[in-house]
Amino acid sequence: MARCGFICLLILTVLLGTFSPGFALETLTMAYRTNERLPLINKAPDSSGLYLDLYTEAAKRLNCKLKVIRKPKKRVMRELIDGTIDFYPGFNFTIKRSGFVFYINNGLPGGDIGVSPPDLPEITDLKQLKGMTLIGPMGGPNFLEGIKGVEQERVAELTIERAFKLIRNNRYDFYIYNKSSLEYYFKNFGVVGIKSHYDCCGGIRPMYLGFSRKSQHIKEEINPDFDPSKPLGPDNFATRLAPNCLAIRLAEVIAQMKQSGVIDKIYSKHYFSRQ
Repeated sequence: MARCGFICLLILTVLLGTFSPGFALETLTMAYRTNERLPLINKAPDSSGLYLDLYTEAAKRLNCKLKVIRKPKKRVMRELIDGTIDFYPGFNFTIKRSGFVFYINNGLPGGDIGVSPPDLPEITDLKQLKGMTLIGPMGGPNFLEGIKGVEQERVAELTIERAFKLIRNNRYDFYIYNKSSLEYYFKNFGVVGIKSHYDCCGGIRPMYLGFSRKSQHIKEEINPDFDPSKPLGPDNFATRLAPNCLAIRLAEVIAQMKQSGVIDKIYSKHYFSRQ
């Protein structure tokens, strides 16, 4: 009896320890480049902003911890490829990137617009940029896939402010970036000598996070709804997230937060509260 009582006490101790506040939670690691993208994230080492609020709330609902890492974009990309980090909070879809990240809708409005010097005619198709040079961040998406005759130059740690300065100085002809981020910049910082092109790049679309396909927190399975006759994209992919992995639980929590209006409140707080 004494031995049985000891064993029962040991089991109870283990169970209580398992559910105690000190028990190690799973950790989701989010990485972002070191420069700011207001109001989504501040310049490193300050990671406050919409992304931190959104993904901290999602992690809380998953009973996980959120770890944020800030590194140059090239290093972040390498670590997404090898699975050292779990996800990048906002990631444009490209076929190349889909080889190493799985795209999950993050509930935010996406879509890009272009900016140029004031004298450039309205751009509604990027083929109109033939003979010109597009500026973009190192490691950023390639907006010119399948388009010939347009140069694209990459600049490390490129900010909106720096891109605008280079455009105004006629160093480059065109810059493409997230519509909400550019409109926030226009509203809060005042912009002269810049023309916006709202119909150049496909209009409003969903925004996605990129989850490393080598992460310990993801499992994939064959997607029976994949249609190889249609273009590859986040909604038409050869695999889908497998049940019970942390990545699919994150996707489900974000969808619930979107449906309940939580994400829209977070978005409004950061985009519309400042004057």
